[in-house]
Amino acid sequence: MSIDFPTRSLDVHPSALQEIDRGYLVSWGRPQLLLVVVLTLVLVVALVALTNLVSPFFALGFVVVLPFGAFFVLFFRNPTRRVPQDAGIVVSPADGTVWDVEEVEEGQFVGARCLRIGIFLSVFNVHVNRAPVRGRVGYLQHRDGSFRDARSAAASEINESNSIGIVTEGDGSPDGNGGPAGVKLLVKQISGAIARRIICPAEEGDLWERGGLIGMIKYGSRTELYLPIASGVEVTVQVGDKVCGGDTVVARWPQKGTET
Repeated sequence: MSIDFPTRSLDVHPSALQEIDRGYLVSWGRPQLLLVVVLTLVLVVALVALTNLVSPFFALGFVVVLPFGAFFVLFFRNPTRRVPQDAGIVVSPADGTVWDVEEVEEGQFVGARCLRIGIFLSVFNVHVNRAPVRGRVGYLQHRDGSFRDARSAAASEINESNSIGIVTEGDGSPDGNGGPAGVKLLVKQISGAIARRIICPAEEGDLWERGGLIGMIKYGSRTELYLPIASGVEVTVQVGDKVCGGDTVVARWPQKGTET
């Protein structure tokens, strides 16, 4: 079934997301970063005073305070990614570890049997999400829920989540966007035991470029990708593989003349 997209549909990846993507630290973490920087400075001043006035042993506090401050700041890092330009490929929507690859029924948007790739993001991973393909946003659904361990596949059903349906616009050409047009797929951002906020400033009709920034999940979490089996897509990763958002190829559609 075709989708009637809003007339406001953009012709490029949303400019606001492109602007955020230019920075090494995403602006979505600005309030937390400011709080951490201020708190770190206060603790550093306090440790300096205690070290000079009370005991040099207080200097050991720097071993805890400075790494913690640096770690928290780097949580909002957004390293540049080289998006593969091969035709007919699907890139990972997140950094992390492939936790499961299963065949499931997807009824929210795709409405068909799908291959689900579940990716677990630890607190040490980059937490921004990226578009797996070039396509238009055709469905958005945020669901409140619990905050269970994101490594469990059950988290997909009970945890807070945000589902984004995408309709591919690739044409199979070698210029980089590739793949069949009109294929529905779903990206699901899922909170974890620590995560407490999912960010995805998308609107129906937005055109996303493959590998473009689309949002983030703050702290440990899970991202799932649902690919319709009937489209002929082939998964290229397995459980335990480490993946990088916008960089690692996780699936592909065979190009004409290459089928076996």
